Amino acid sequence: TETGSGRAMPPQPDAKTVADKVNLDEIFPPGEGRDLVLNNCQNCHTFVPIVVLQMDSDAWTRNSIDHRERVTSLTDEEFKTLYTYLRANFHPGRPVPKLPKALLDTWTSY
Repeated sequence: TETGSGRAMPPQPDAKTVADKVNLDEIFPPGEGRDLVLNNCQNCHTFVPIVVLQMDSDAWTRNSIDHRERVTSLTDEEFKTLYTYLRANFHPGRPVPKLPKALLDTWTSY
């Protein structure tokens, strides 16, 4: 692939292959909303921004507003449950899990 400047970009790792090498059970604790996160958020991006940004409650609220139109397959209740899970498990008080560099390079597809 090339950038707008015509420089070739290095090949990007396959996010799915790299993600298969991490233990999702260690990164995403059990709880209501976990499956909603794993089954919906990765339709547009890897789970990397979720676990690396560790946003506070206000930031998750802003994020939910930005994402509601992108996640149309969920009911409002499911969407609320998903964000309740994110607020509870991915916040500044939780250490960022160690992730492979190749996965850290896969943030988003949009």
